[in-house]
Amino acid sequence: MSRRPALDGLRAFAVLAVMAFHTSPAAHGGFLGVDVFFVISGYLITALLLREWARTERIDLKAFYLRRGLRLLPALLFMLAVTLPFALTWEQAELTVNPVAAVASVLFYVANWASVGVDGSIGIWTHTWSLSIEEQFYLIWPAVLIVVLARRRQPPARALAAVVTVIVAARVITWHFDGGSWMYYATTSHCDGLLLGSLLAALLDRRETLFSSKGRSEAVAWLGVAGLAALFATSYIEAASTFQWRLPLVALLSAMVVHHLATCTDGPMVRLLSLKPLVGIGAVSYGLYLYHYPVFMTVQSRGFSHPVQHLLEVSLTIGLTGFSWYLVEKPALRLKERLPQVKPLPAHAGGQ
Repeated sequence: MSRRPALDGLRAFAVLAVMAFHTSPAAHGGFLGVDVFFVISGYLITALLLREWARTERIDLKAFYLRRGLRLLPALLFMLAVTLPFALTWEQAELTVNPVAAVASVLFYVANWASVGVDGSIGIWTHTWSLSIEEQFYLIWPAVLIVVLARRRQPPARALAAVVTVIVAARVITWHFDGGSWMYYATTSHCDGLLLGSLLAALLDRRETLFSSKGRSEAVAWLGVAGLAALFATSYIEAASTFQWRLPLVALLSAMVVHHLATCTDGPMVRLLSLKPLVGIGAVSYGLYLYHYPVFMTVQSRGFSHPVQHLLEVSLTIGLTGFSWYLVEKPALRLKERLPQVKPLPAHAGGQ
C-alpha cells in the first residue's frame, strides 16, 4: 500500500492539537485529535488487510502482529525506561495505582482499563489509554475480518455501520445515568472512530471513490475540515455534548477528510497537507504522542514560568522524539521491512 504523504500531514495536525491541549487551556478542544488518529488508523489497517486478502485470499496474522510489534513496542519500552524514574519520584503523587500494575497495564496495552478502574489517571502514562484501545482493536479486528471474508468474500460494511450506531447510541443513553470518566477510556464506548475508519476502508474496497468527481470529494473534505475546526474551537472534554454527539461527529468529519486524502493524489488539500514540515511531523507523530505527555506533566509540576515551561516542554519532547526516531524506531522499522509486505494492487485498495 503506497504511502500517502497527505495522511501524515493530517496526523501532524492531530498530534499538535493533542499536545496543545495538554499545555494550554486555550486549546480545550485539542483532545479530539485522538479521534482523528483513530479514524486514520482504522482506515489504514483495514485497507491493508483487505488488500492482502484481495491479493492472496489470506491474511498472515503472524506477520501482521510482528509488524505492529516492531513499529510500536521499541519506542514504548524506551518511553517507559526514560520516564519510570520520574514516575517514582517527582510524579509519584499522580500515580493512583501500584507502579508495577501501572507499568504492566502500559506494556500489555490495557492502560485504558486501568484508568477506568481508578476512574481517572495512571500518572504520566495516562495518555497510553488511546494506544491501548488501538492495540486491542489490532488484536481482535484482523481475526474477525478473516472469518467474515472467508464466509462472505466481502468486507462487513453494513455490520460495521450497525456496530458504530450501537456504540454511539449506548454512549448517549448511558451518559444520562453514569457520566463517569470510564466512558472516555473504555474500549467499548470509545472505539467508534476506529470502526468508522474501518467502514470507510470497507466501502472503498470495491470503489475508487464514494463521490462522482474529484471536485465533489474536495468540497466534502473541506467541509470536513471546517467542521473539525469548529468542534476543536468549541469542545470541552468534560461536557455532556462531547459524549452525546461531538465524538461521533469528529469521527465522521475525519472520515470525510481521510476519504479524500486516500483517493486523490492532487488538489489544494492534498498539496497543503503534503508540505514537507507537516509530513515530517506526521511521520514522527507516534513518538511525539508517546513522549510529550510525560515531559509536559513533569515540567508543569516544577512550577516554572509559562515561557520557560513551554520552552522546556517543546525542546525536551523534540529531543526525545528525535533520539527515539533515529536510534530506536528506525532500526526496528528496518527489521519490519524484512517481513513479507503487502504489494500494491494495480488499481484501488480493494476489488477482487
